[in-house]
Amino acid sequence: MAHNELQAIMSILTTEDRHHGTAAGPPPVVTVSRDHGAGGEAIAAALAERLGVRCYDRDILDRVVASATSDPALMRVLDERAPEHSGMFLYTTLLGRDDPVPEYQRLLTRVIHGIAAHGGVILGRGAHLLLRGEAAFRVCIVGSEGACARRLAGGNEAAATALRDEVRAVNARRTAYLRDLFKVERDDPRHYDLTLNTDRAGDPATVAAVIDAARTAMPHKA
Repeated sequence: MAHNELQAIMSILTTEDRHHGTAAGPPPVVTVSRDHGAGGEAIAAALAERLGVRCYDRDILDRVVASATSDPALMRVLDERAPEHSGMFLYTTLLGRDDPVPEYQRLLTRVIHGIAAHGGVILGRGAHLLLRGEAAFRVCIVGSEGACARRLAGGNEAAATALRDEVRAVNARRTAYLRDLFKVERDDPRHYDLTLNTDRAGDPATVAAVIDAARTAMPHKA
């Protein structure tokens, strides 16, 4: 991505976030990792509203990576899928192309840190690994396979049975994404400041727990 293109996108982020700023102190930054169907998306959105910052999901990150190159392999990576090694071998060796993954990693790092400078709740994309220490409060939302499938099915037990495979497949894809790009295991608790199981807790209770924990861990931000 050209420097001026990245600067233009970061200007968009700055403009869109101006009305979310706090009166004093650095803006809060929370990363939310989640099991598929655990309610992480709804929790992240509600958390951002409570904290007065923007929730960053696929929208902003898709726009940035799409501007980096026309190569579809980058979009495959962005969608929390690590490209298969066999595919990358064919791409880089037989087609004589550069491996797009290093470019994606560099770009993602710049974008995540740019978002963090303005505050926000960042969903997925390994943001919890790119923002460590006091840079962000890192949350992981988990749930049992059955509970996640039932949530996706809206409580319909028959549909939930069919959705178990989807829950398993999406979680496996996210695990491979972090393992291949960051060389870590997704369920390693050392990479999170707080892990919450939503099998019994509803979204409001989970959001309240995250805010209370963030205030304790990062009083200057939360």
